[in-house]
Amino acid sequence: MVAGKLDAIIVSSFENRLYLSGFTGSSGLLFITNSQLILGTDSRYVEQASNQSPNFNIKRISAKLEWLSDFVKSTGARQIGFEANDVSVNMHQSFLSEIDKLNSFSNDLDVTLVPTSNVVEEIRQIKDQDEIIILEEVSNITDQALETTISSITPGMTETELAWLLEQAMRNLGAEKMSFDLIVGAGPNGALPHHRADSSVIKSHDAIVIDMGCVYKNYCSDLTRTIFVDDPDERFKNIYKVVLEAQIAAENNARAGMSGAEIDALARSIIVSAGFGEYFGHSLGHGIGLQVHEQPWIAPTSTNIVETGMVFTIEPGIYIPGVGGVRIEDVVVMEEYGVKVLSKATKMKI
Repeated sequence: MVAGKLDAIIVSSFENRLYLSGFTGSSGLLFITNSQLILGTDSRYVEQASNQSPNFNIKRISAKLEWLSDFVKSTGARQIGFEANDVSVNMHQSFLSEIDKLNSFSNDLDVTLVPTSNVVEEIRQIKDQDEIIILEEVSNITDQALETTISSITPGMTETELAWLLEQAMRNLGAEKMSFDLIVGAGPNGALPHHRADSSVIKSHDAIVIDMGCVYKNYCSDLTRTIFVDDPDERFKNIYKVVLEAQIAAENNARAGMSGAEIDALARSIIVSAGFGEYFGHSLGHGIGLQVHEQPWIAPTSTNIVETGMVFTIEPGIYIPGVGGVRIEDVVVMEEYGVKVLSKATKMKI
């Protein structure tokens, strides 16, 4: 805020609000100045906010914007930041209209709304030890759910049936909800990196890409394994070996201080050298925490510098249109001398 010459900032996104205040309600705004912490929410959540956010002054607000005038008057803020990535065009227009009214009443006010981007997200990149413990716990739930479900996979079941078994297993182990719609891509569907499970029937010798994750204590997991029904053919054995080699290279050689692009290249170079470069179209990984996709970005063009305490995925893949695909994904945390792998689910031995 000091760097941006802001007197105050309005935090509206759910994850940033949760991170800073602990408030889990679906509706609310944080108003932060150099001397005040205010949480505004509607009548449904006032008591909850008081319990969850004891360091904040709780204000009851409504859909009308009289609270914005009150905030400006009570704090003396003139340069007010807002989260440009979260505030809708309609809400921004409403803010501007209210600010214009304020400014018209007094020539001395000159209140200005200032768009900001990634102010809180950049802070969230570095996880503290409590966060890392929760991320280990939610990863463990996902690992166990997959391990207990694999034995139930048989030819003739549908992708949807398998996705439901995986979700049930995570719920039974304590998951609060899924962190995204589960991906189950069998046979040719595995060539679609974000294929949604459907009524496709799993067949003998299919490669199945399973991408699953859940939420526990507000933090997300993300795990991908490619498994085979019966023995894979030699072509898929080779593809799997290349993907696994690429992942291991990235996990063994990533270091704090490297850019996201440099870490991406550790894996991508192996896939390119094996002749599959055109079949690996997505980034190597992404940050994970309160959101399943957040900073830092591990991508060919990423300038993010990866620091100790950052948690992210490493998920190389090869996708052959009309044939199938292989992806293997772990969640890792960057430590002083390299990454610690949080995902423990078994990988195929080929």
